[in-house]
Formats: sequence, structure tokens, C-alpha cells
Amino acid sequence: MFDKVPRSAVERSGAAPDGRIGPEDERIALRCNRKELALVDSFVANGEFRSRSELMRAALHEFLRTRALSAVPTPAAAQLPGLVEIPVRLRPEEAEAYATYAELVGNGRPRADVLAEVLRRGELELKVSELVARSRASVHEATAQRARLRGLEESGRDLERQGVVGR
Repeated sequence: MFDKVPRSAVERSGAAPDGRIGPEDERIALRCNRKELALVDSFVANGEFRSRSELMRAALHEFLRTRALSAVPTPAAAQLPGLVEIPVRLRPEEAEAYATYAELVGNGRPRADVLAEVLRRGELELKVSELVARSRASVHEATAQRARLRGLEESGRDLERQGVVGR
């Protein structure tokens, strides 16, 4: 599973024989079959990730975060005054849409809290996918406006350099 499994006590401690810890001691290697590598490369080719390493670090981070969160016991609904816990079954694409909504609109709050708020406020009628699209569009619009502003600032500097306008 992992290359170069530590064999001695020094290696297991994470320290190099001379006592220093370097980047070589912090690396792992993964073995993937061709199909897995093709999938990884497709994410890189789509521009979602800059490299295989970045994708694998993101995947490991998400795995560890998910495991850590699942280890934290959630309070029972009886312990939360005035709330009733209801399990919800969603299709994978719906779950992804709510996760994106929680990230973009809910400022990274837990998906369950955002879903409860969506239901309370009646935004479900607007279709969450439309809300996600609207949020993404506003992010893209803000990026475009910042680019236009940078262009105007550069034009102003050019005019100042040419002596047309002075400060």
C-alpha cells in the first residue's frame, strides 16, 4: 500500500538517522492501476487540479476530515431543545448540489444546517440548483468586474505616464 514502510525505531519515529526531519521523510507513494490513473489524469486535464499530487492531497484531506467529523458524536435531537432530527435520503447529485450551496451561500456551514435553513425559508421552491448557478454566476461576475477595474487602473497609469492626466 505505501512504499518504504519504516522498519527501525528511528524510521518509525519520523526522524532521519541524523535527527533532522525533511520533506523526504514526509512523502508517501500510492500504487494505482491504469483506470485509476486515467481518472486522476482526467481531473488534472479538466483543470480542477494542477497536478496528481494536488488531487491526492485534496482527497486525503477530505478523507481525514470526514473521518474526524464522523468520530465526533453529534448531539441527539432530544438534547437540542425545540429541534427534531429527520434523516433525509438524497441522490448523489442532489447531495453535491447542497454541499456546493452550503459552501457558496452558507459560508462553509455544515450541509445539514444549511439544508434545514433552506427548508425553513422556503428556498427549496427556487430549486437549489438554480441558487447554486446564481451564486456561481455572481462569483464569475465579481471576478470579471475586478478584471475590468484592473484594466481601468492600468489605463489611468498609462495616461499619467504619458502626461495626459496628472495627480
